[in-house]
Amino acid sequence: MIVLVTCAMLFAAFAAMAPMAAGASVTPGIASASSGSTEHSTPAATCGQVPVPLASTASYAVLASSTVTNTGATALTGDLGLYPGTSVTGFPPGKITGTENVTIGGAKGAEANLTIAYNNASGRTNCPVAIAGNIGGQTLAPGLYRSTSSLAISSGDLTLSGGGNPNGIFIFQVASTFTTTSGRTVILTDDAQAGNVFWQIGSSATLGTTSVMEGTVMAHDSVSMMTGSVLNGRAMAETGEVSLADATITVPTTTTATTYAVTFTESGLPAATSWSVTYGGVWSSSATTTNVFNVVSGTYAYTVNVAGYIAAPSSGNVTVIASPANQAITFTAGAAGTYTVTFTESGLVSGTSWSVTFNAVLASSTTATIAFTGVASGTYTYTSGVVSNFTAAPSTGSVVVNGAAVGQTITFSASTGSGGGGSSTPVWVWAAIGVAVVAVIAAGTGMALRSRGKPKQPAQQPKQPAQQPEPPAK
Repeated sequence: MIVLVTCAMLFAAFAAMAPMAAGASVTPGIASASSGSTEHSTPAATCGQVPVPLASTASYAVLASSTVTNTGATALTGDLGLYPGTSVTGFPPGKITGTENVTIGGAKGAEANLTIAYNNASGRTNCPVAIAGNIGGQTLAPGLYRSTSSLAISSGDLTLSGGGNPNGIFIFQVASTFTTTSGRTVILTDDAQAGNVFWQIGSSATLGTTSVMEGTVMAHDSVSMMTGSVLNGRAMAETGEVSLADATITVPTTTTATTYAVTFTESGLPAATSWSVTYGGVWSSSATTTNVFNVVSGTYAYTVNVAGYIAAPSSGNVTVIASPANQAITFTAGAAGTYTVTFTESGLVSGTSWSVTFNAVLASSTTATIAFTGVASGTYTYTSGVVSNFTAAPSTGSVVVNGAAVGQTITFSASTGSGGGGSSTPVWVWAAIGVAVVAVIAAGTGMALRSRGKPKQPAQQPKQPAQQPEPPAK
């Protein structure tokens, strides 16, 4: 009985850990007004990425936590840093064209910034493309690439094509190990730059003999560069060592592409009314008639946000081709009163937690709907939260409220290899597992008790052979 009670309590705890929120209903506040135009970060083309923030790590060819070891005539063009470890061996014969920072403030700060950069790269979720196994022989465009296990360049070379955009960013998320085999090469074409390539490795990275690698390698555990390997980038180990053998590392320089102004101009709002635009994933707010962004050539999506007024258009795309671009937004006053905006999901297993950010207010639910009440007429942006192993469509957009309640459907589809942390297991799954396990234990316990209560039968004596009659006396 004690065993049964304990099991029941354990599985009740499992069920309690699963999300249990009811259908969410939230009253969003109006975003505070700001004077002038305020732009945050750098716009990214549709499904594009912004650079990983390296900060003080940018000057380091090698940065490690425990040790740095070298054999042979390794050449580093850039700084070498180590913290909190103290052991650097093999210099000379290795040469450093830069500064050797060991256990000093600069190295400590660089290691802290490496953790920030590593987490930034691992946390990217914008349009991930699943990759697996060997990616040699492929040609990839700028974007986010995600492997949920080990990754290798082992059969053919990997080509990274910038598509004519020197600002194109490549980010590779690798959950486990990363390996390049002997002689394999990463080739940069069409304006792709090593300074815009980032490899986030969940455990260790190994660059094979005479292989040529491009980009910043950020490994959680260690980086090993075999004899004659070349890295146009950076070798960084967040918690372990960097080992080198006749290797060459050069910190890359990056050429910045020409940017062009994209100006959103409004009409119809009273003077000094705050309105905002999200363009290429970057938010800008203004209390004047314009919101301005500076971007390289490309196609970028936008949405408009303002309370009390209807924007036309409220969303769309603006394409920039080597010259400035303009987009007019016309506002008209919305109907008086407040209304409800309801988001309805489809495609998720019952009980799965999902969320929506609407007009800068976040709400989550484990039912099929999330409702925002008390919403005045206006044009508002929304973003669907990330659900592990699912892709939302649309993942972001604009909702126009004008004198009536509004509904918006978000459809989730399974995304194989999408990775991501967190559990979307619904409560009923835990409950079913708990019931099944308790039933099995109960059945086994009952059988044991019944068996123990039966009286033991005496052991059966072996049969004696039949006695033969004695022969008659002669």
